Amino acid sequence: MSNNNDLQIKLKQTQQLSQGLQQSLRLLQMSSIEIEREIENWLQENPLLEREELPEDAYQPSRSITANISKTGISLDDEENESAWENLAAKETLNDYLHKQVCEHPLTEEEAFRVHILIDFLDEKGYLTDTIEEIIENTPLEWQLDEENMEIALEHLRNFDPVGVATYDLTQSLLYQLDRLPASTERKAAAQIVMKHLKCVSQNIPKSVIKIKKLLPEYNDTTLREACEMIQSLNPYPSYGFADEESTHFIRPDVYIERDKKGWRVISNETAWPQISVNRELTDALQSEKNLDSEWRQKIASAKQKINMLQQRKSTVMRVAEYILENQKDFFVFGEIGLMPLRIKDCAQALELAESTISRAVSNKYLACPQGLFPLRYFFTQNVVENNGEGISAHAIKSVMEQMIANEDKKKPLSDFAIHELLQQQGINIARRTVAKYREQLGLPTVQQRRET
Repeated sequence: MSNNNDLQIKLKQTQQLSQGLQQSLRLLQMSSIEIEREIENWLQENPLLEREELPEDAYQPSRSITANISKTGISLDDEENESAWENLAAKETLNDYLHKQVCEHPLTEEEAFRVHILIDFLDEKGYLTDTIEEIIENTPLEWQLDEENMEIALEHLRNFDPVGVATYDLTQSLLYQLDRLPASTERKAAAQIVMKHLKCVSQNIPKSVIKIKKLLPEYNDTTLREACEMIQSLNPYPSYGFADEESTHFIRPDVYIERDKKGWRVISNETAWPQISVNRELTDALQSEKNLDSEWRQKIASAKQKINMLQQRKSTVMRVAEYILENQKDFFVFGEIGLMPLRIKDCAQALELAESTISRAVSNKYLACPQGLFPLRYFFTQNVVENNGEGISAHAIKSVMEQMIANEDKKKPLSDFAIHELLQQQGINIARRTVAKYREQLGLPTVQQRRET
């Protein structure tokens, strides 16, 4: 009997850890703006949490950084805000985010092509509302798409971040997200609620539990409450947190990379990290109570846990930024042409973290440096193999192409074939059609359009 009780206690502890990890990963993926909103909710819900003032000696970016932001195509207007960083505007849609991920997965060229097609068929919420048959009917015949290969491509896309992308509806998206969580009674109950009684889940958890209890009497109140909280922690739809085609988001860098007398270093932008702490006086007073209410005990534990999660979030992003600096030093010296191939998988192995953790850490995070302002994901690029076996990134190749076209004879501009030949002479072996694709992605006209008479 004693052994059974011990086993039950251990199982309960594991479930609590899993829920904490789940919330920690959700925070890790948030942008600085989203985390601020989350903090506001915490402060309203828990009086033990309070804001701290920004340290007086907080780092201020040098002129070398602020002067080069325009290179990234982001405008500044000092008249509207005291801090120029508060006024940085950027936009990344879910589709942009997914297209960038294609090169991070072990796909053949044909598989990647099909995945790109599927991404462009997603609706504004990130769902795939068209059937495979409808997609094939609405694509050119020369693409030679078939249902079997497109189904395989769909499975690949559903392994992308965020979890639940390319599912058919809200129910399937939530089930995909639940499937990624550790198995537990709460997860099983949550899955049944999502499949049959999702309309019963509301912001008012106690009322939701009362309704669902009548429909699923096999679960106790505690299990149903935790199941509802688990559902509420999931993304309502895959594109949640991303920009749409019309909106513009104001962002600020999470980290700076700057060079001083000692060399390059990563510096935290303290204004991008929420400054909160536990109200020590109130907490000490409560903990001195002999018969402290369980609700207050939970608030004390919750406050400490949330601060730990924020610290872990900051630590993870800083470690990734330091890894980027260590592996992309040529970029910070020479610019885009110095960008080296870098995979999320390699970063995960080096930092001894899961690939999904690194993917979340680089999501919606920004790095400011003398070259400008860049998403962290920008530094994880596709490999292209040279003759000597070394890699060069797609960004670097585009930079070389851009320089070739900028310096060409305007009366005799370089054709895609000529650019392809010149790249080969430099040891860069890519297909001719890839040259055309990169030129189009750079927004550069065809040779006929560039020719001056």
